[in-house]
Amino acid sequence: MPRWYMLLARCFGCAVIADTWHYFLHRLLNHKRIHKHIHKICHEFQAPFGMEAEYAHPLETLILGTGYIIGIMLLCDPVILLWAWVTVHLTETVDVRSGYDIPLNPLNLIPFYAGSQQHDFHHVNFIGNYASTFTWWDRLFGTDSQFIAYNEKVKKVEKKTE
Repeated sequence: MPRWYMLLARCFGCAVIADTWHYFLHRLLNHKRIHKHIHKICHEFQAPFGMEAEYAHPLETLILGTGYIIGIMLLCDPVILLWAWVTVHLTETVDVRSGYDIPLNPLNLIPFYAGSQQHDFHHVNFIGNYASTFTWWDRLFGTDSQFIAYNEKVKKVEKKTE
């Protein structure tokens, strides 16, 4: 049995690998020439939910799922690491598609965790927020700019109504 901190570090490593893969290939799948052939199926749901994560074109499942497997192949020697990563990833997948931003959600303690708001924005607007778990790729490449502008507008409206 690996020490708890090694388990945590390897799960984080798997998440970084999967998120990086997902960001770049998800962004590619949203390109107008590709979207209509593959990724459009995923966007049939504007209000995603946990089980919807599996509702995708088989090629999309293969393409985006590869990033999830790369981390397992590189970092998950003992079976316990594999199960820990599967548990973490599935928990995150359901949380991101829950439609709720729960304030006491322990996943919100993870630095740069994207959460459901960013994923929901992507499904409603079909733009930006391409990463699956973290916000750093979207921030680095500016693909979260419309999401940020939307949040600022919402905050202004909330201040006026107080």
